[in-house]
Amino acid sequence: MLTEKEAQVLKLRKEGLTQTEIAKRLKISQPAVSSFERSIAKKVKESVELLEFLKGIGMKPEGLPRK
Repeated sequence: MLTEKEAQVLKLRKEGLTQTEIAKRLKISQPAVSSFERSIAKKVKESVELLEFLKGIGMKPEGLPRK
């Protein structure tokens, strides 16, 4: 689950803002934006790995649409 700040950073990135622009908009430092982006990437990677593991052992996570 993303924190509120991570979600804000992700939304602004989707809008095309740079790290510097995001930092100014959120009144945080550019290194903080970079840190939030690394955290987002780590969480996404871990989620993908978990889904692949569950698929590999024949389990389907609850709440996901069936294909």
